[in-house]
Amino acid sequence: MYVGDKGRIDISSSQFSDFISKGNLYIDKTVFIEHIFNDTNTVILLTRPRRMGKSLNLNTLYTFLDCKQETVDLFSDLYIEKSPLFSEVNKYPVIFLSFKNLSEEDYKRRFKDSLEKIARKYIPNELLSSSMKKYFNDDNNNSPGALLDLSVDIHSALGIRPFILIDEYDKPLMDNLKSPEFTNMKAWFTAVLGAALKDNASLGKAVLTGVTKIAKENMFSGVNNLMVYDILAKSEYDKDFSLTEQDVKFLIEPYRLSDVKKWYNNMRVGNTLLFNIFSIMSYLRSVDKTLDGYWSMTGGTELLSSLLSDLRAKEIANMLENEHYCYITKLNRHLNLEHLRDASYCDDISFYTLAVQAGYLSFNNIDTDYEVFIPNEESRHIWARLVMDTRYKGADNQLHDIFAKISDVDSFSIRLTAAVSMALSYYDFVKQVECVYHFFFLGLVFTLGYECKSNQEAGMGRFDILIKSPEFSAVIEFKSVASSTNKALETGTEAALKQIDEKEYFHDLLNIEVPIYKIGIACHGKKCLVKAIRHGSKE
Repeated sequence: MYVGDKGRIDISSSQFSDFISKGNLYIDKTVFIEHIFNDTNTVILLTRPRRMGKSLNLNTLYTFLDCKQETVDLFSDLYIEKSPLFSEVNKYPVIFLSFKNLSEEDYKRRFKDSLEKIARKYIPNELLSSSMKKYFNDDNNNSPGALLDLSVDIHSALGIRPFILIDEYDKPLMDNLKSPEFTNMKAWFTAVLGAALKDNASLGKAVLTGVTKIAKENMFSGVNNLMVYDILAKSEYDKDFSLTEQDVKFLIEPYRLSDVKKWYNNMRVGNTLLFNIFSIMSYLRSVDKTLDGYWSMTGGTELLSSLLSDLRAKEIANMLENEHYCYITKLNRHLNLEHLRDASYCDDISFYTLAVQAGYLSFNNIDTDYEVFIPNEESRHIWARLVMDTRYKGADNQLHDIFAKISDVDSFSIRLTAAVSMALSYYDFVKQVECVYHFFFLGLVFTLGYECKSNQEAGMGRFDILIKSPEFSAVIEFKSVASSTNKALETGTEAALKQIDEKEYFHDLLNIEVPIYKIGIACHGKKCLVKAIRHGSKE
C-alpha cells in the first residue's frame, strides 16, 4: 500500500512529514510502529543493510510518538490509523539521536549539542538537574552518563518514561576503524549505551538501528537486555524495511517486473526476499526507466575492499561467472570490530558475515551453515567494480572507452594487449593463469556496463566470456601458453580464435543485428597477446 503521487519521488529525505505534507510517494510501513509497541522487549536493535529505509522508519516512529507535536493528520489513510495502538499517538517524549554524522573530530561535542536541544524541548530550565546543567555548561565535561541523566530528567519532569531512538548506532565506529581515535571512541560509546540502556528505570523503550550487530566485547558489554533482530533470523520485522514484491507490484508495470527483479530483488531478510528500495525509487525516478547500479553509486564498499584477499576474490569470481554458484560458510551474528580493523586478523566468517549484513551478498540457511551468493545484477556490478578497484587498481578507468573502438580490430588488439599487460603487471601469477585473465576481463566487462555471460554452453562447446552491447557483440577465448615468446603467444591467439570458430561460440549472436567480434587472448604470466577479428571478414 502507498500514499502520495507515484510521480513524486524523494530519495534524499528521511523525514516522514516531508513525504506526507508534500504529497510524495510513501510506501506504507507504519505497521512497524505497531510491531514496536507489541514487542515485549525494552531494548531493541534492528540491523539492516544500507539504504533500506531504516532512518525513515525511525523518523516515522518518532513523529508518531512525540508528545510535543500534533501529527494525527499525517497518518491519515495509513495502516497505523486503523490500529488500536493509534490511541498512543503523540503521547511520549522521545530522545531521538542520529549517529550518522558523528565524526572522530567532534563526536562528543555534537552528541552534547543534540542532547541539549532535546532537553530544552521537554524540560523547563528550573527542572533540569544539576548534573545536566554542569554537563551542558562545561565544554570539558563529556560524561558518558549524560544520556542516562537526560532520560531521568525527562521522566521526572513529565512523569512519562521517554523512548530512546538511535539511528545508525554503529556508523561512527565502522567509519573510524583505522583511526587512532578508534579505541577512545569505542570505549566512550560503550559507556554511553551501557549507562542509558541497562537497568534504566526511566526508560520507556529503546530502539536502535544499524547495519551490523557489534559484539558485546566491542560495544554492548554493559547491555544485557538487548534483543537483536538481524537479517539472518525470521521475525515480525522482516517486511518493515525496504520493499516486498507486493509493494513493487503497486509501482511497476507488469511487463517491466521481470527485469527489475533480476536487478534489484533477492536481498533476504529472515524468510523474506526484498527489493532494494533505494534502487527501485531511483529507477522509478529516472526519465527512461534505466536499470542501473544506483545503490553502488552511494559508496560503502571501502571496508570490504580492504578485506578482499586473493582466495575471497576467487570465490567472488566464481559467483560472477555462475549466478547459481554459492559459497558455503558459517556466519557469525556478532561482528568483532577488532577482526575488521586489520585484514590479517579477519577470517572468512567475519568477511562473509560483513558482506551479508551489509547487503552485498544474500544467503540461504542450510543446517548450521549458510550458502552465500550474489543476489542480483546490481550487486554483481558492485562486486566487479570492487574487484577491479582493489585487485587490478581500477584498470577499467583506463580502459573505459577501449571497446567503443573495437571496429578498428588491429588498433584495438594492440591497445588492449598493452593495457592488460600493464594492469596485471603487479599481479602474482602462481597457478591457473587463465583464471586471472578470465576474472580480470569478467570484472572489466561488468564495470563497463555491458551484458556479460561466462562459461556457458553455446554452439558446440562452452565459451569463456560473451559480451553483448547495443553496438557490438564479442566472444573472448583465453589460452595459456608454455612460454612468453612472441611465437608462443601468436600461436596461442590463433588457437583461441580457431576454437571460437570450430565450436561456433558465436552461434546465439547470429540473429542480433550488430557486428560480432572474436577475441583470442594468449597469456603467459604477466605477458599477453590479444588478437581480434570481426566475424565474417576476410581473416
